[in-house]
Amino acid sequence: MGLPLQVVLGARFALESSLDRRAIPIRPALLGSIAGVVGVLAAFTFSAGVSDAATHPERFGRSYQLEVVFGFGGQDFSPAAPVLAALAADPDVIGVTNIRVAAGTSGATTVVTNSYDPVGKPVPIVLSDGAVPAADDEVVLAPTTARDLDATVGSSIPMRGDRSTRLLHVIGIGYAVQSSTTSYDSGAWVTPGAYDRIFGGFKEHGGLLAIRPGVDPAGLIPRLQRVGAQVQGGAGPLIFPAFVPVQVHEIDDVRVLPLVLGGFLILIAMLAVGQTLLVTLRWRTRDLAILRAIGMTPQQSRSVVITQSLVYAVTGLLVGIPIGLAVGRALWRIVAGIMPLRYEPPTAHWALLLVVPAALLAAVALGAAPGRRAARLPLADVLRTE
Repeated sequence: MGLPLQVVLGARFALESSLDRRAIPIRPALLGSIAGVVGVLAAFTFSAGVSDAATHPERFGRSYQLEVVFGFGGQDFSPAAPVLAALAADPDVIGVTNIRVAAGTSGATTVVTNSYDPVGKPVPIVLSDGAVPAADDEVVLAPTTARDLDATVGSSIPMRGDRSTRLLHVIGIGYAVQSSTTSYDSGAWVTPGAYDRIFGGFKEHGGLLAIRPGVDPAGLIPRLQRVGAQVQGGAGPLIFPAFVPVQVHEIDDVRVLPLVLGGFLILIAMLAVGQTLLVTLRWRTRDLAILRAIGMTPQQSRSVVITQSLVYAVTGLLVGIPIGLAVGRALWRIVAGIMPLRYEPPTAHWALLLVVPAALLAAVALGAAPGRRAARLPLADVLRTE
């Protein structure tokens, strides 16, 4: 290929383990460099998933920021429809859903069932699969409830309430409403028509409000209460910040673990490559001395070692980048299923941008000391036996 001598020789030292009887153990360096890149990208990809989940409560189904209470135990203490319509007209409110909650059963499993009744632009149901209920024989199940019922999209389940039992088709898997007594990963969503056919009343009646990004939900509450008071009279409806699942805070605690593992793998990679460079220099000292004696310069000797180190780095990058991304996303998908939360494929953009120059700089740094020794070989002492 017309490459310079030092590049050819460095590549041969890096990749050919049996040039002669003095075989160089290159496998640890190759595997170490690959493991280092895989570890870094997998760790930062996983950490990107953690950061995304910790800063986006909607991954846990909380696509709303405020809740409104209208009644309990089948009794409303304020009119829901006109108040929600007035709140939906506020410029800082971008979604409103009227919701009634009742406890149904499906077989031996209790299913807290919510009516999905948008007012104007809806608060979206966060789905991991399927679609929102549109017909009165459709239901969206939360992940834990779907697992308890052994149901998937396309299944049919009986839903029993205080009024009747209906066979519902599972149209989607999504997240329910977090409250002080129920978790976001259990429950179900049905249309208002399906709810009225199955249940005769409600355990709770309220509304979900999605707020325009950048607006402080807590600071918006007094204004919305005044809007509600003008409609219903009195002090206005009870409006409060939405419950945040504890998992939103807990998941941030695992952010550091993959980074520690990635750092450990980087250390292993550097030790493996550094050890291989030193072993190569020791075992190939005579070869380098002979080449120096017939004209190779000290700078070329140094470049041989640097090239060998760079070959390990490039090999690690070519093999490790796609594997690292796949491993990081696979691990995050597993964690997302355990939590549970909506899986979004994470990408560590900064890690992808920096891993190539960082690996190449590390390779040059690792080859600096052995390269200096190669450039300063005492030729007379090494070749005395020749």
